[in-house]
Amino acid sequence: MKIYPASTQSLLDRATEVSGFGFDIIYDAQLAVSSSVKMAGKEGRERHEIVLRQPGLDENNYLIAWQAAFVLHQYQMPETERANLAPNRPVLAQVKGELLALHPGIPLAQREPFAEHVIGGILSQLRSVPIGLLIDIELQRNYPELHQLQQAALIQQVVEHIACLQMTKAMFPEKLLRANQVMNAAQALMVATLFEIPDIFAPYRTVGMEAAAALLLESCLHQVFDETQDQALIDFWARALDIEDWYRWG
Repeated sequence: MKIYPASTQSLLDRATEVSGFGFDIIYDAQLAVSSSVKMAGKEGRERHEIVLRQPGLDENNYLIAWQAAFVLHQYQMPETERANLAPNRPVLAQVKGELLALHPGIPLAQREPFAEHVIGGILSQLRSVPIGLLIDIELQRNYPELHQLQQAALIQQVVEHIACLQMTKAMFPEKLLRANQVMNAAQALMVATLFEIPDIFAPYRTVGMEAAAALLLESCLHQVFDETQDQALIDFWARALDIEDWYRWG
């Protein structure tokens, strides 16, 4: 039986107790991200499955804790709050048109998949980043045993995301581009704030994103992990980013 650090094990135990389902840890070398979770009760699963890309990494103790905290958070909300965010296609038709106008060289057969991928990515980011910040704030505040692993993992994410500042309005519609960059800036500001490393936010400060990122981050810093309802938090971010009409709850 795998022995996890006390913090990781406590989150697995709490999430098991609250959800009523245990956890399996599995590995998938083809996983596009470092970890994910498939929740019990869906697609016939009788247990939650935390999927990791590589076995044997110390970072996995943080990743498992993060995914267990995510499951815990989901089950602490009313089930209606776990509703999926779906694209508001009539509104997004204009965004799609603006995006495709910037890329006339894309072959006809690839235009629709390209637009769906880009716009879907922004909606996925909106659905996941505010809740991700909420979870990392909870881990940093109450699980100091994980701090070193958490800090290393988050710094790596910030470094990877800084590439978004290389994208321009010649590549993506302005509102879409800004939403992506400001959400990445909010995560960078969280890391800079929680771990007292202000320089990691410098690229975003240089381009004037501090106020916008701070507004999003503040909305997460003042939440209570056990009581936050996802829809209200995500709707706040969407209004701040001026994309509140891009989706609906269903």
